[in-house]
Amino acid sequence: METVLSTNLDNSGRIDANKTNFAKDVPKIARYTLADSADNNIGMDYHVQIVTKDDKLRILKFLRRFFFRDEPLNHCIQLIPESEDSTCLELEEYCSMSTLENNLSLMAVSTSGAIVGVLLNGKMDPPCEGDPEYITSCENPKFKKILRLLRYVDQNVNRSGQYEGLNILEIRILSVDSSWRGKGIAKTLVEKTIEIGKEKGFHMVRADCSSFFSGKLCARLGFERIYELKYADYVDEDGNPVFNPAFPHTSIISYIKKL
Repeated sequence: METVLSTNLDNSGRIDANKTNFAKDVPKIARYTLADSADNNIGMDYHVQIVTKDDKLRILKFLRRFFFRDEPLNHCIQLIPESEDSTCLELEEYCSMSTLENNLSLMAVSTSGAIVGVLLNGKMDPPCEGDPEYITSCENPKFKKILRLLRYVDQNVNRSGQYEGLNILEIRILSVDSSWRGKGIAKTLVEKTIEIGKEKGFHMVRADCSSFFSGKLCARLGFERIYELKYADYVDEDGNPVFNPAFPHTSIISYIKKL
């Protein structure tokens, strides 16, 4: 499964990152105090913990509120109807598929118990010929467009075969509560993902960034840019761009970080 990574993330702010043991029976990882970065951050403390299958409904509720509507590709094709309780079942299935039960995904949780950030990770599938079943069976034409774009990116990244046989940890979805953005939560979640990758023997972490902001974060954290597709160059049979996200989201960019 390829990656969808975005929402409008600004990751400034000061955090004291701690090394952590990601033992399966120790889901709570570390606590971060943001109260000293600004007066209006008083009480905004959180910890990071591994997502389990019991968190599925809470995670989906969070993503419906922040990621499903904010993500540039979702937004530009109006994937989610305006109704407050509407959703995209195919997108929910994408989020759930082998992602919430693999002890690789993370969430930031406030001291009040509210989820304030989510990072869904998974082991990357090896390249295959033809469209995977999850694309051919998708009945939502709008979401199918996104899946086909991600498939196109993946085929181009793997065209030369240099990543064949490698164990790759894939960052799939990253989202932060809008009222907690700019506090370094996204940065912390990605850094903890890198730690997980090292501890579990992955060769590298990969992220396909559909958002300018998530791409900027990967670059800041030392990821290597390996592929870029400008949305203006990804066109339909009539030569019209399939996606026209609002500026500054002009490209989908693939990044890797060797572990």
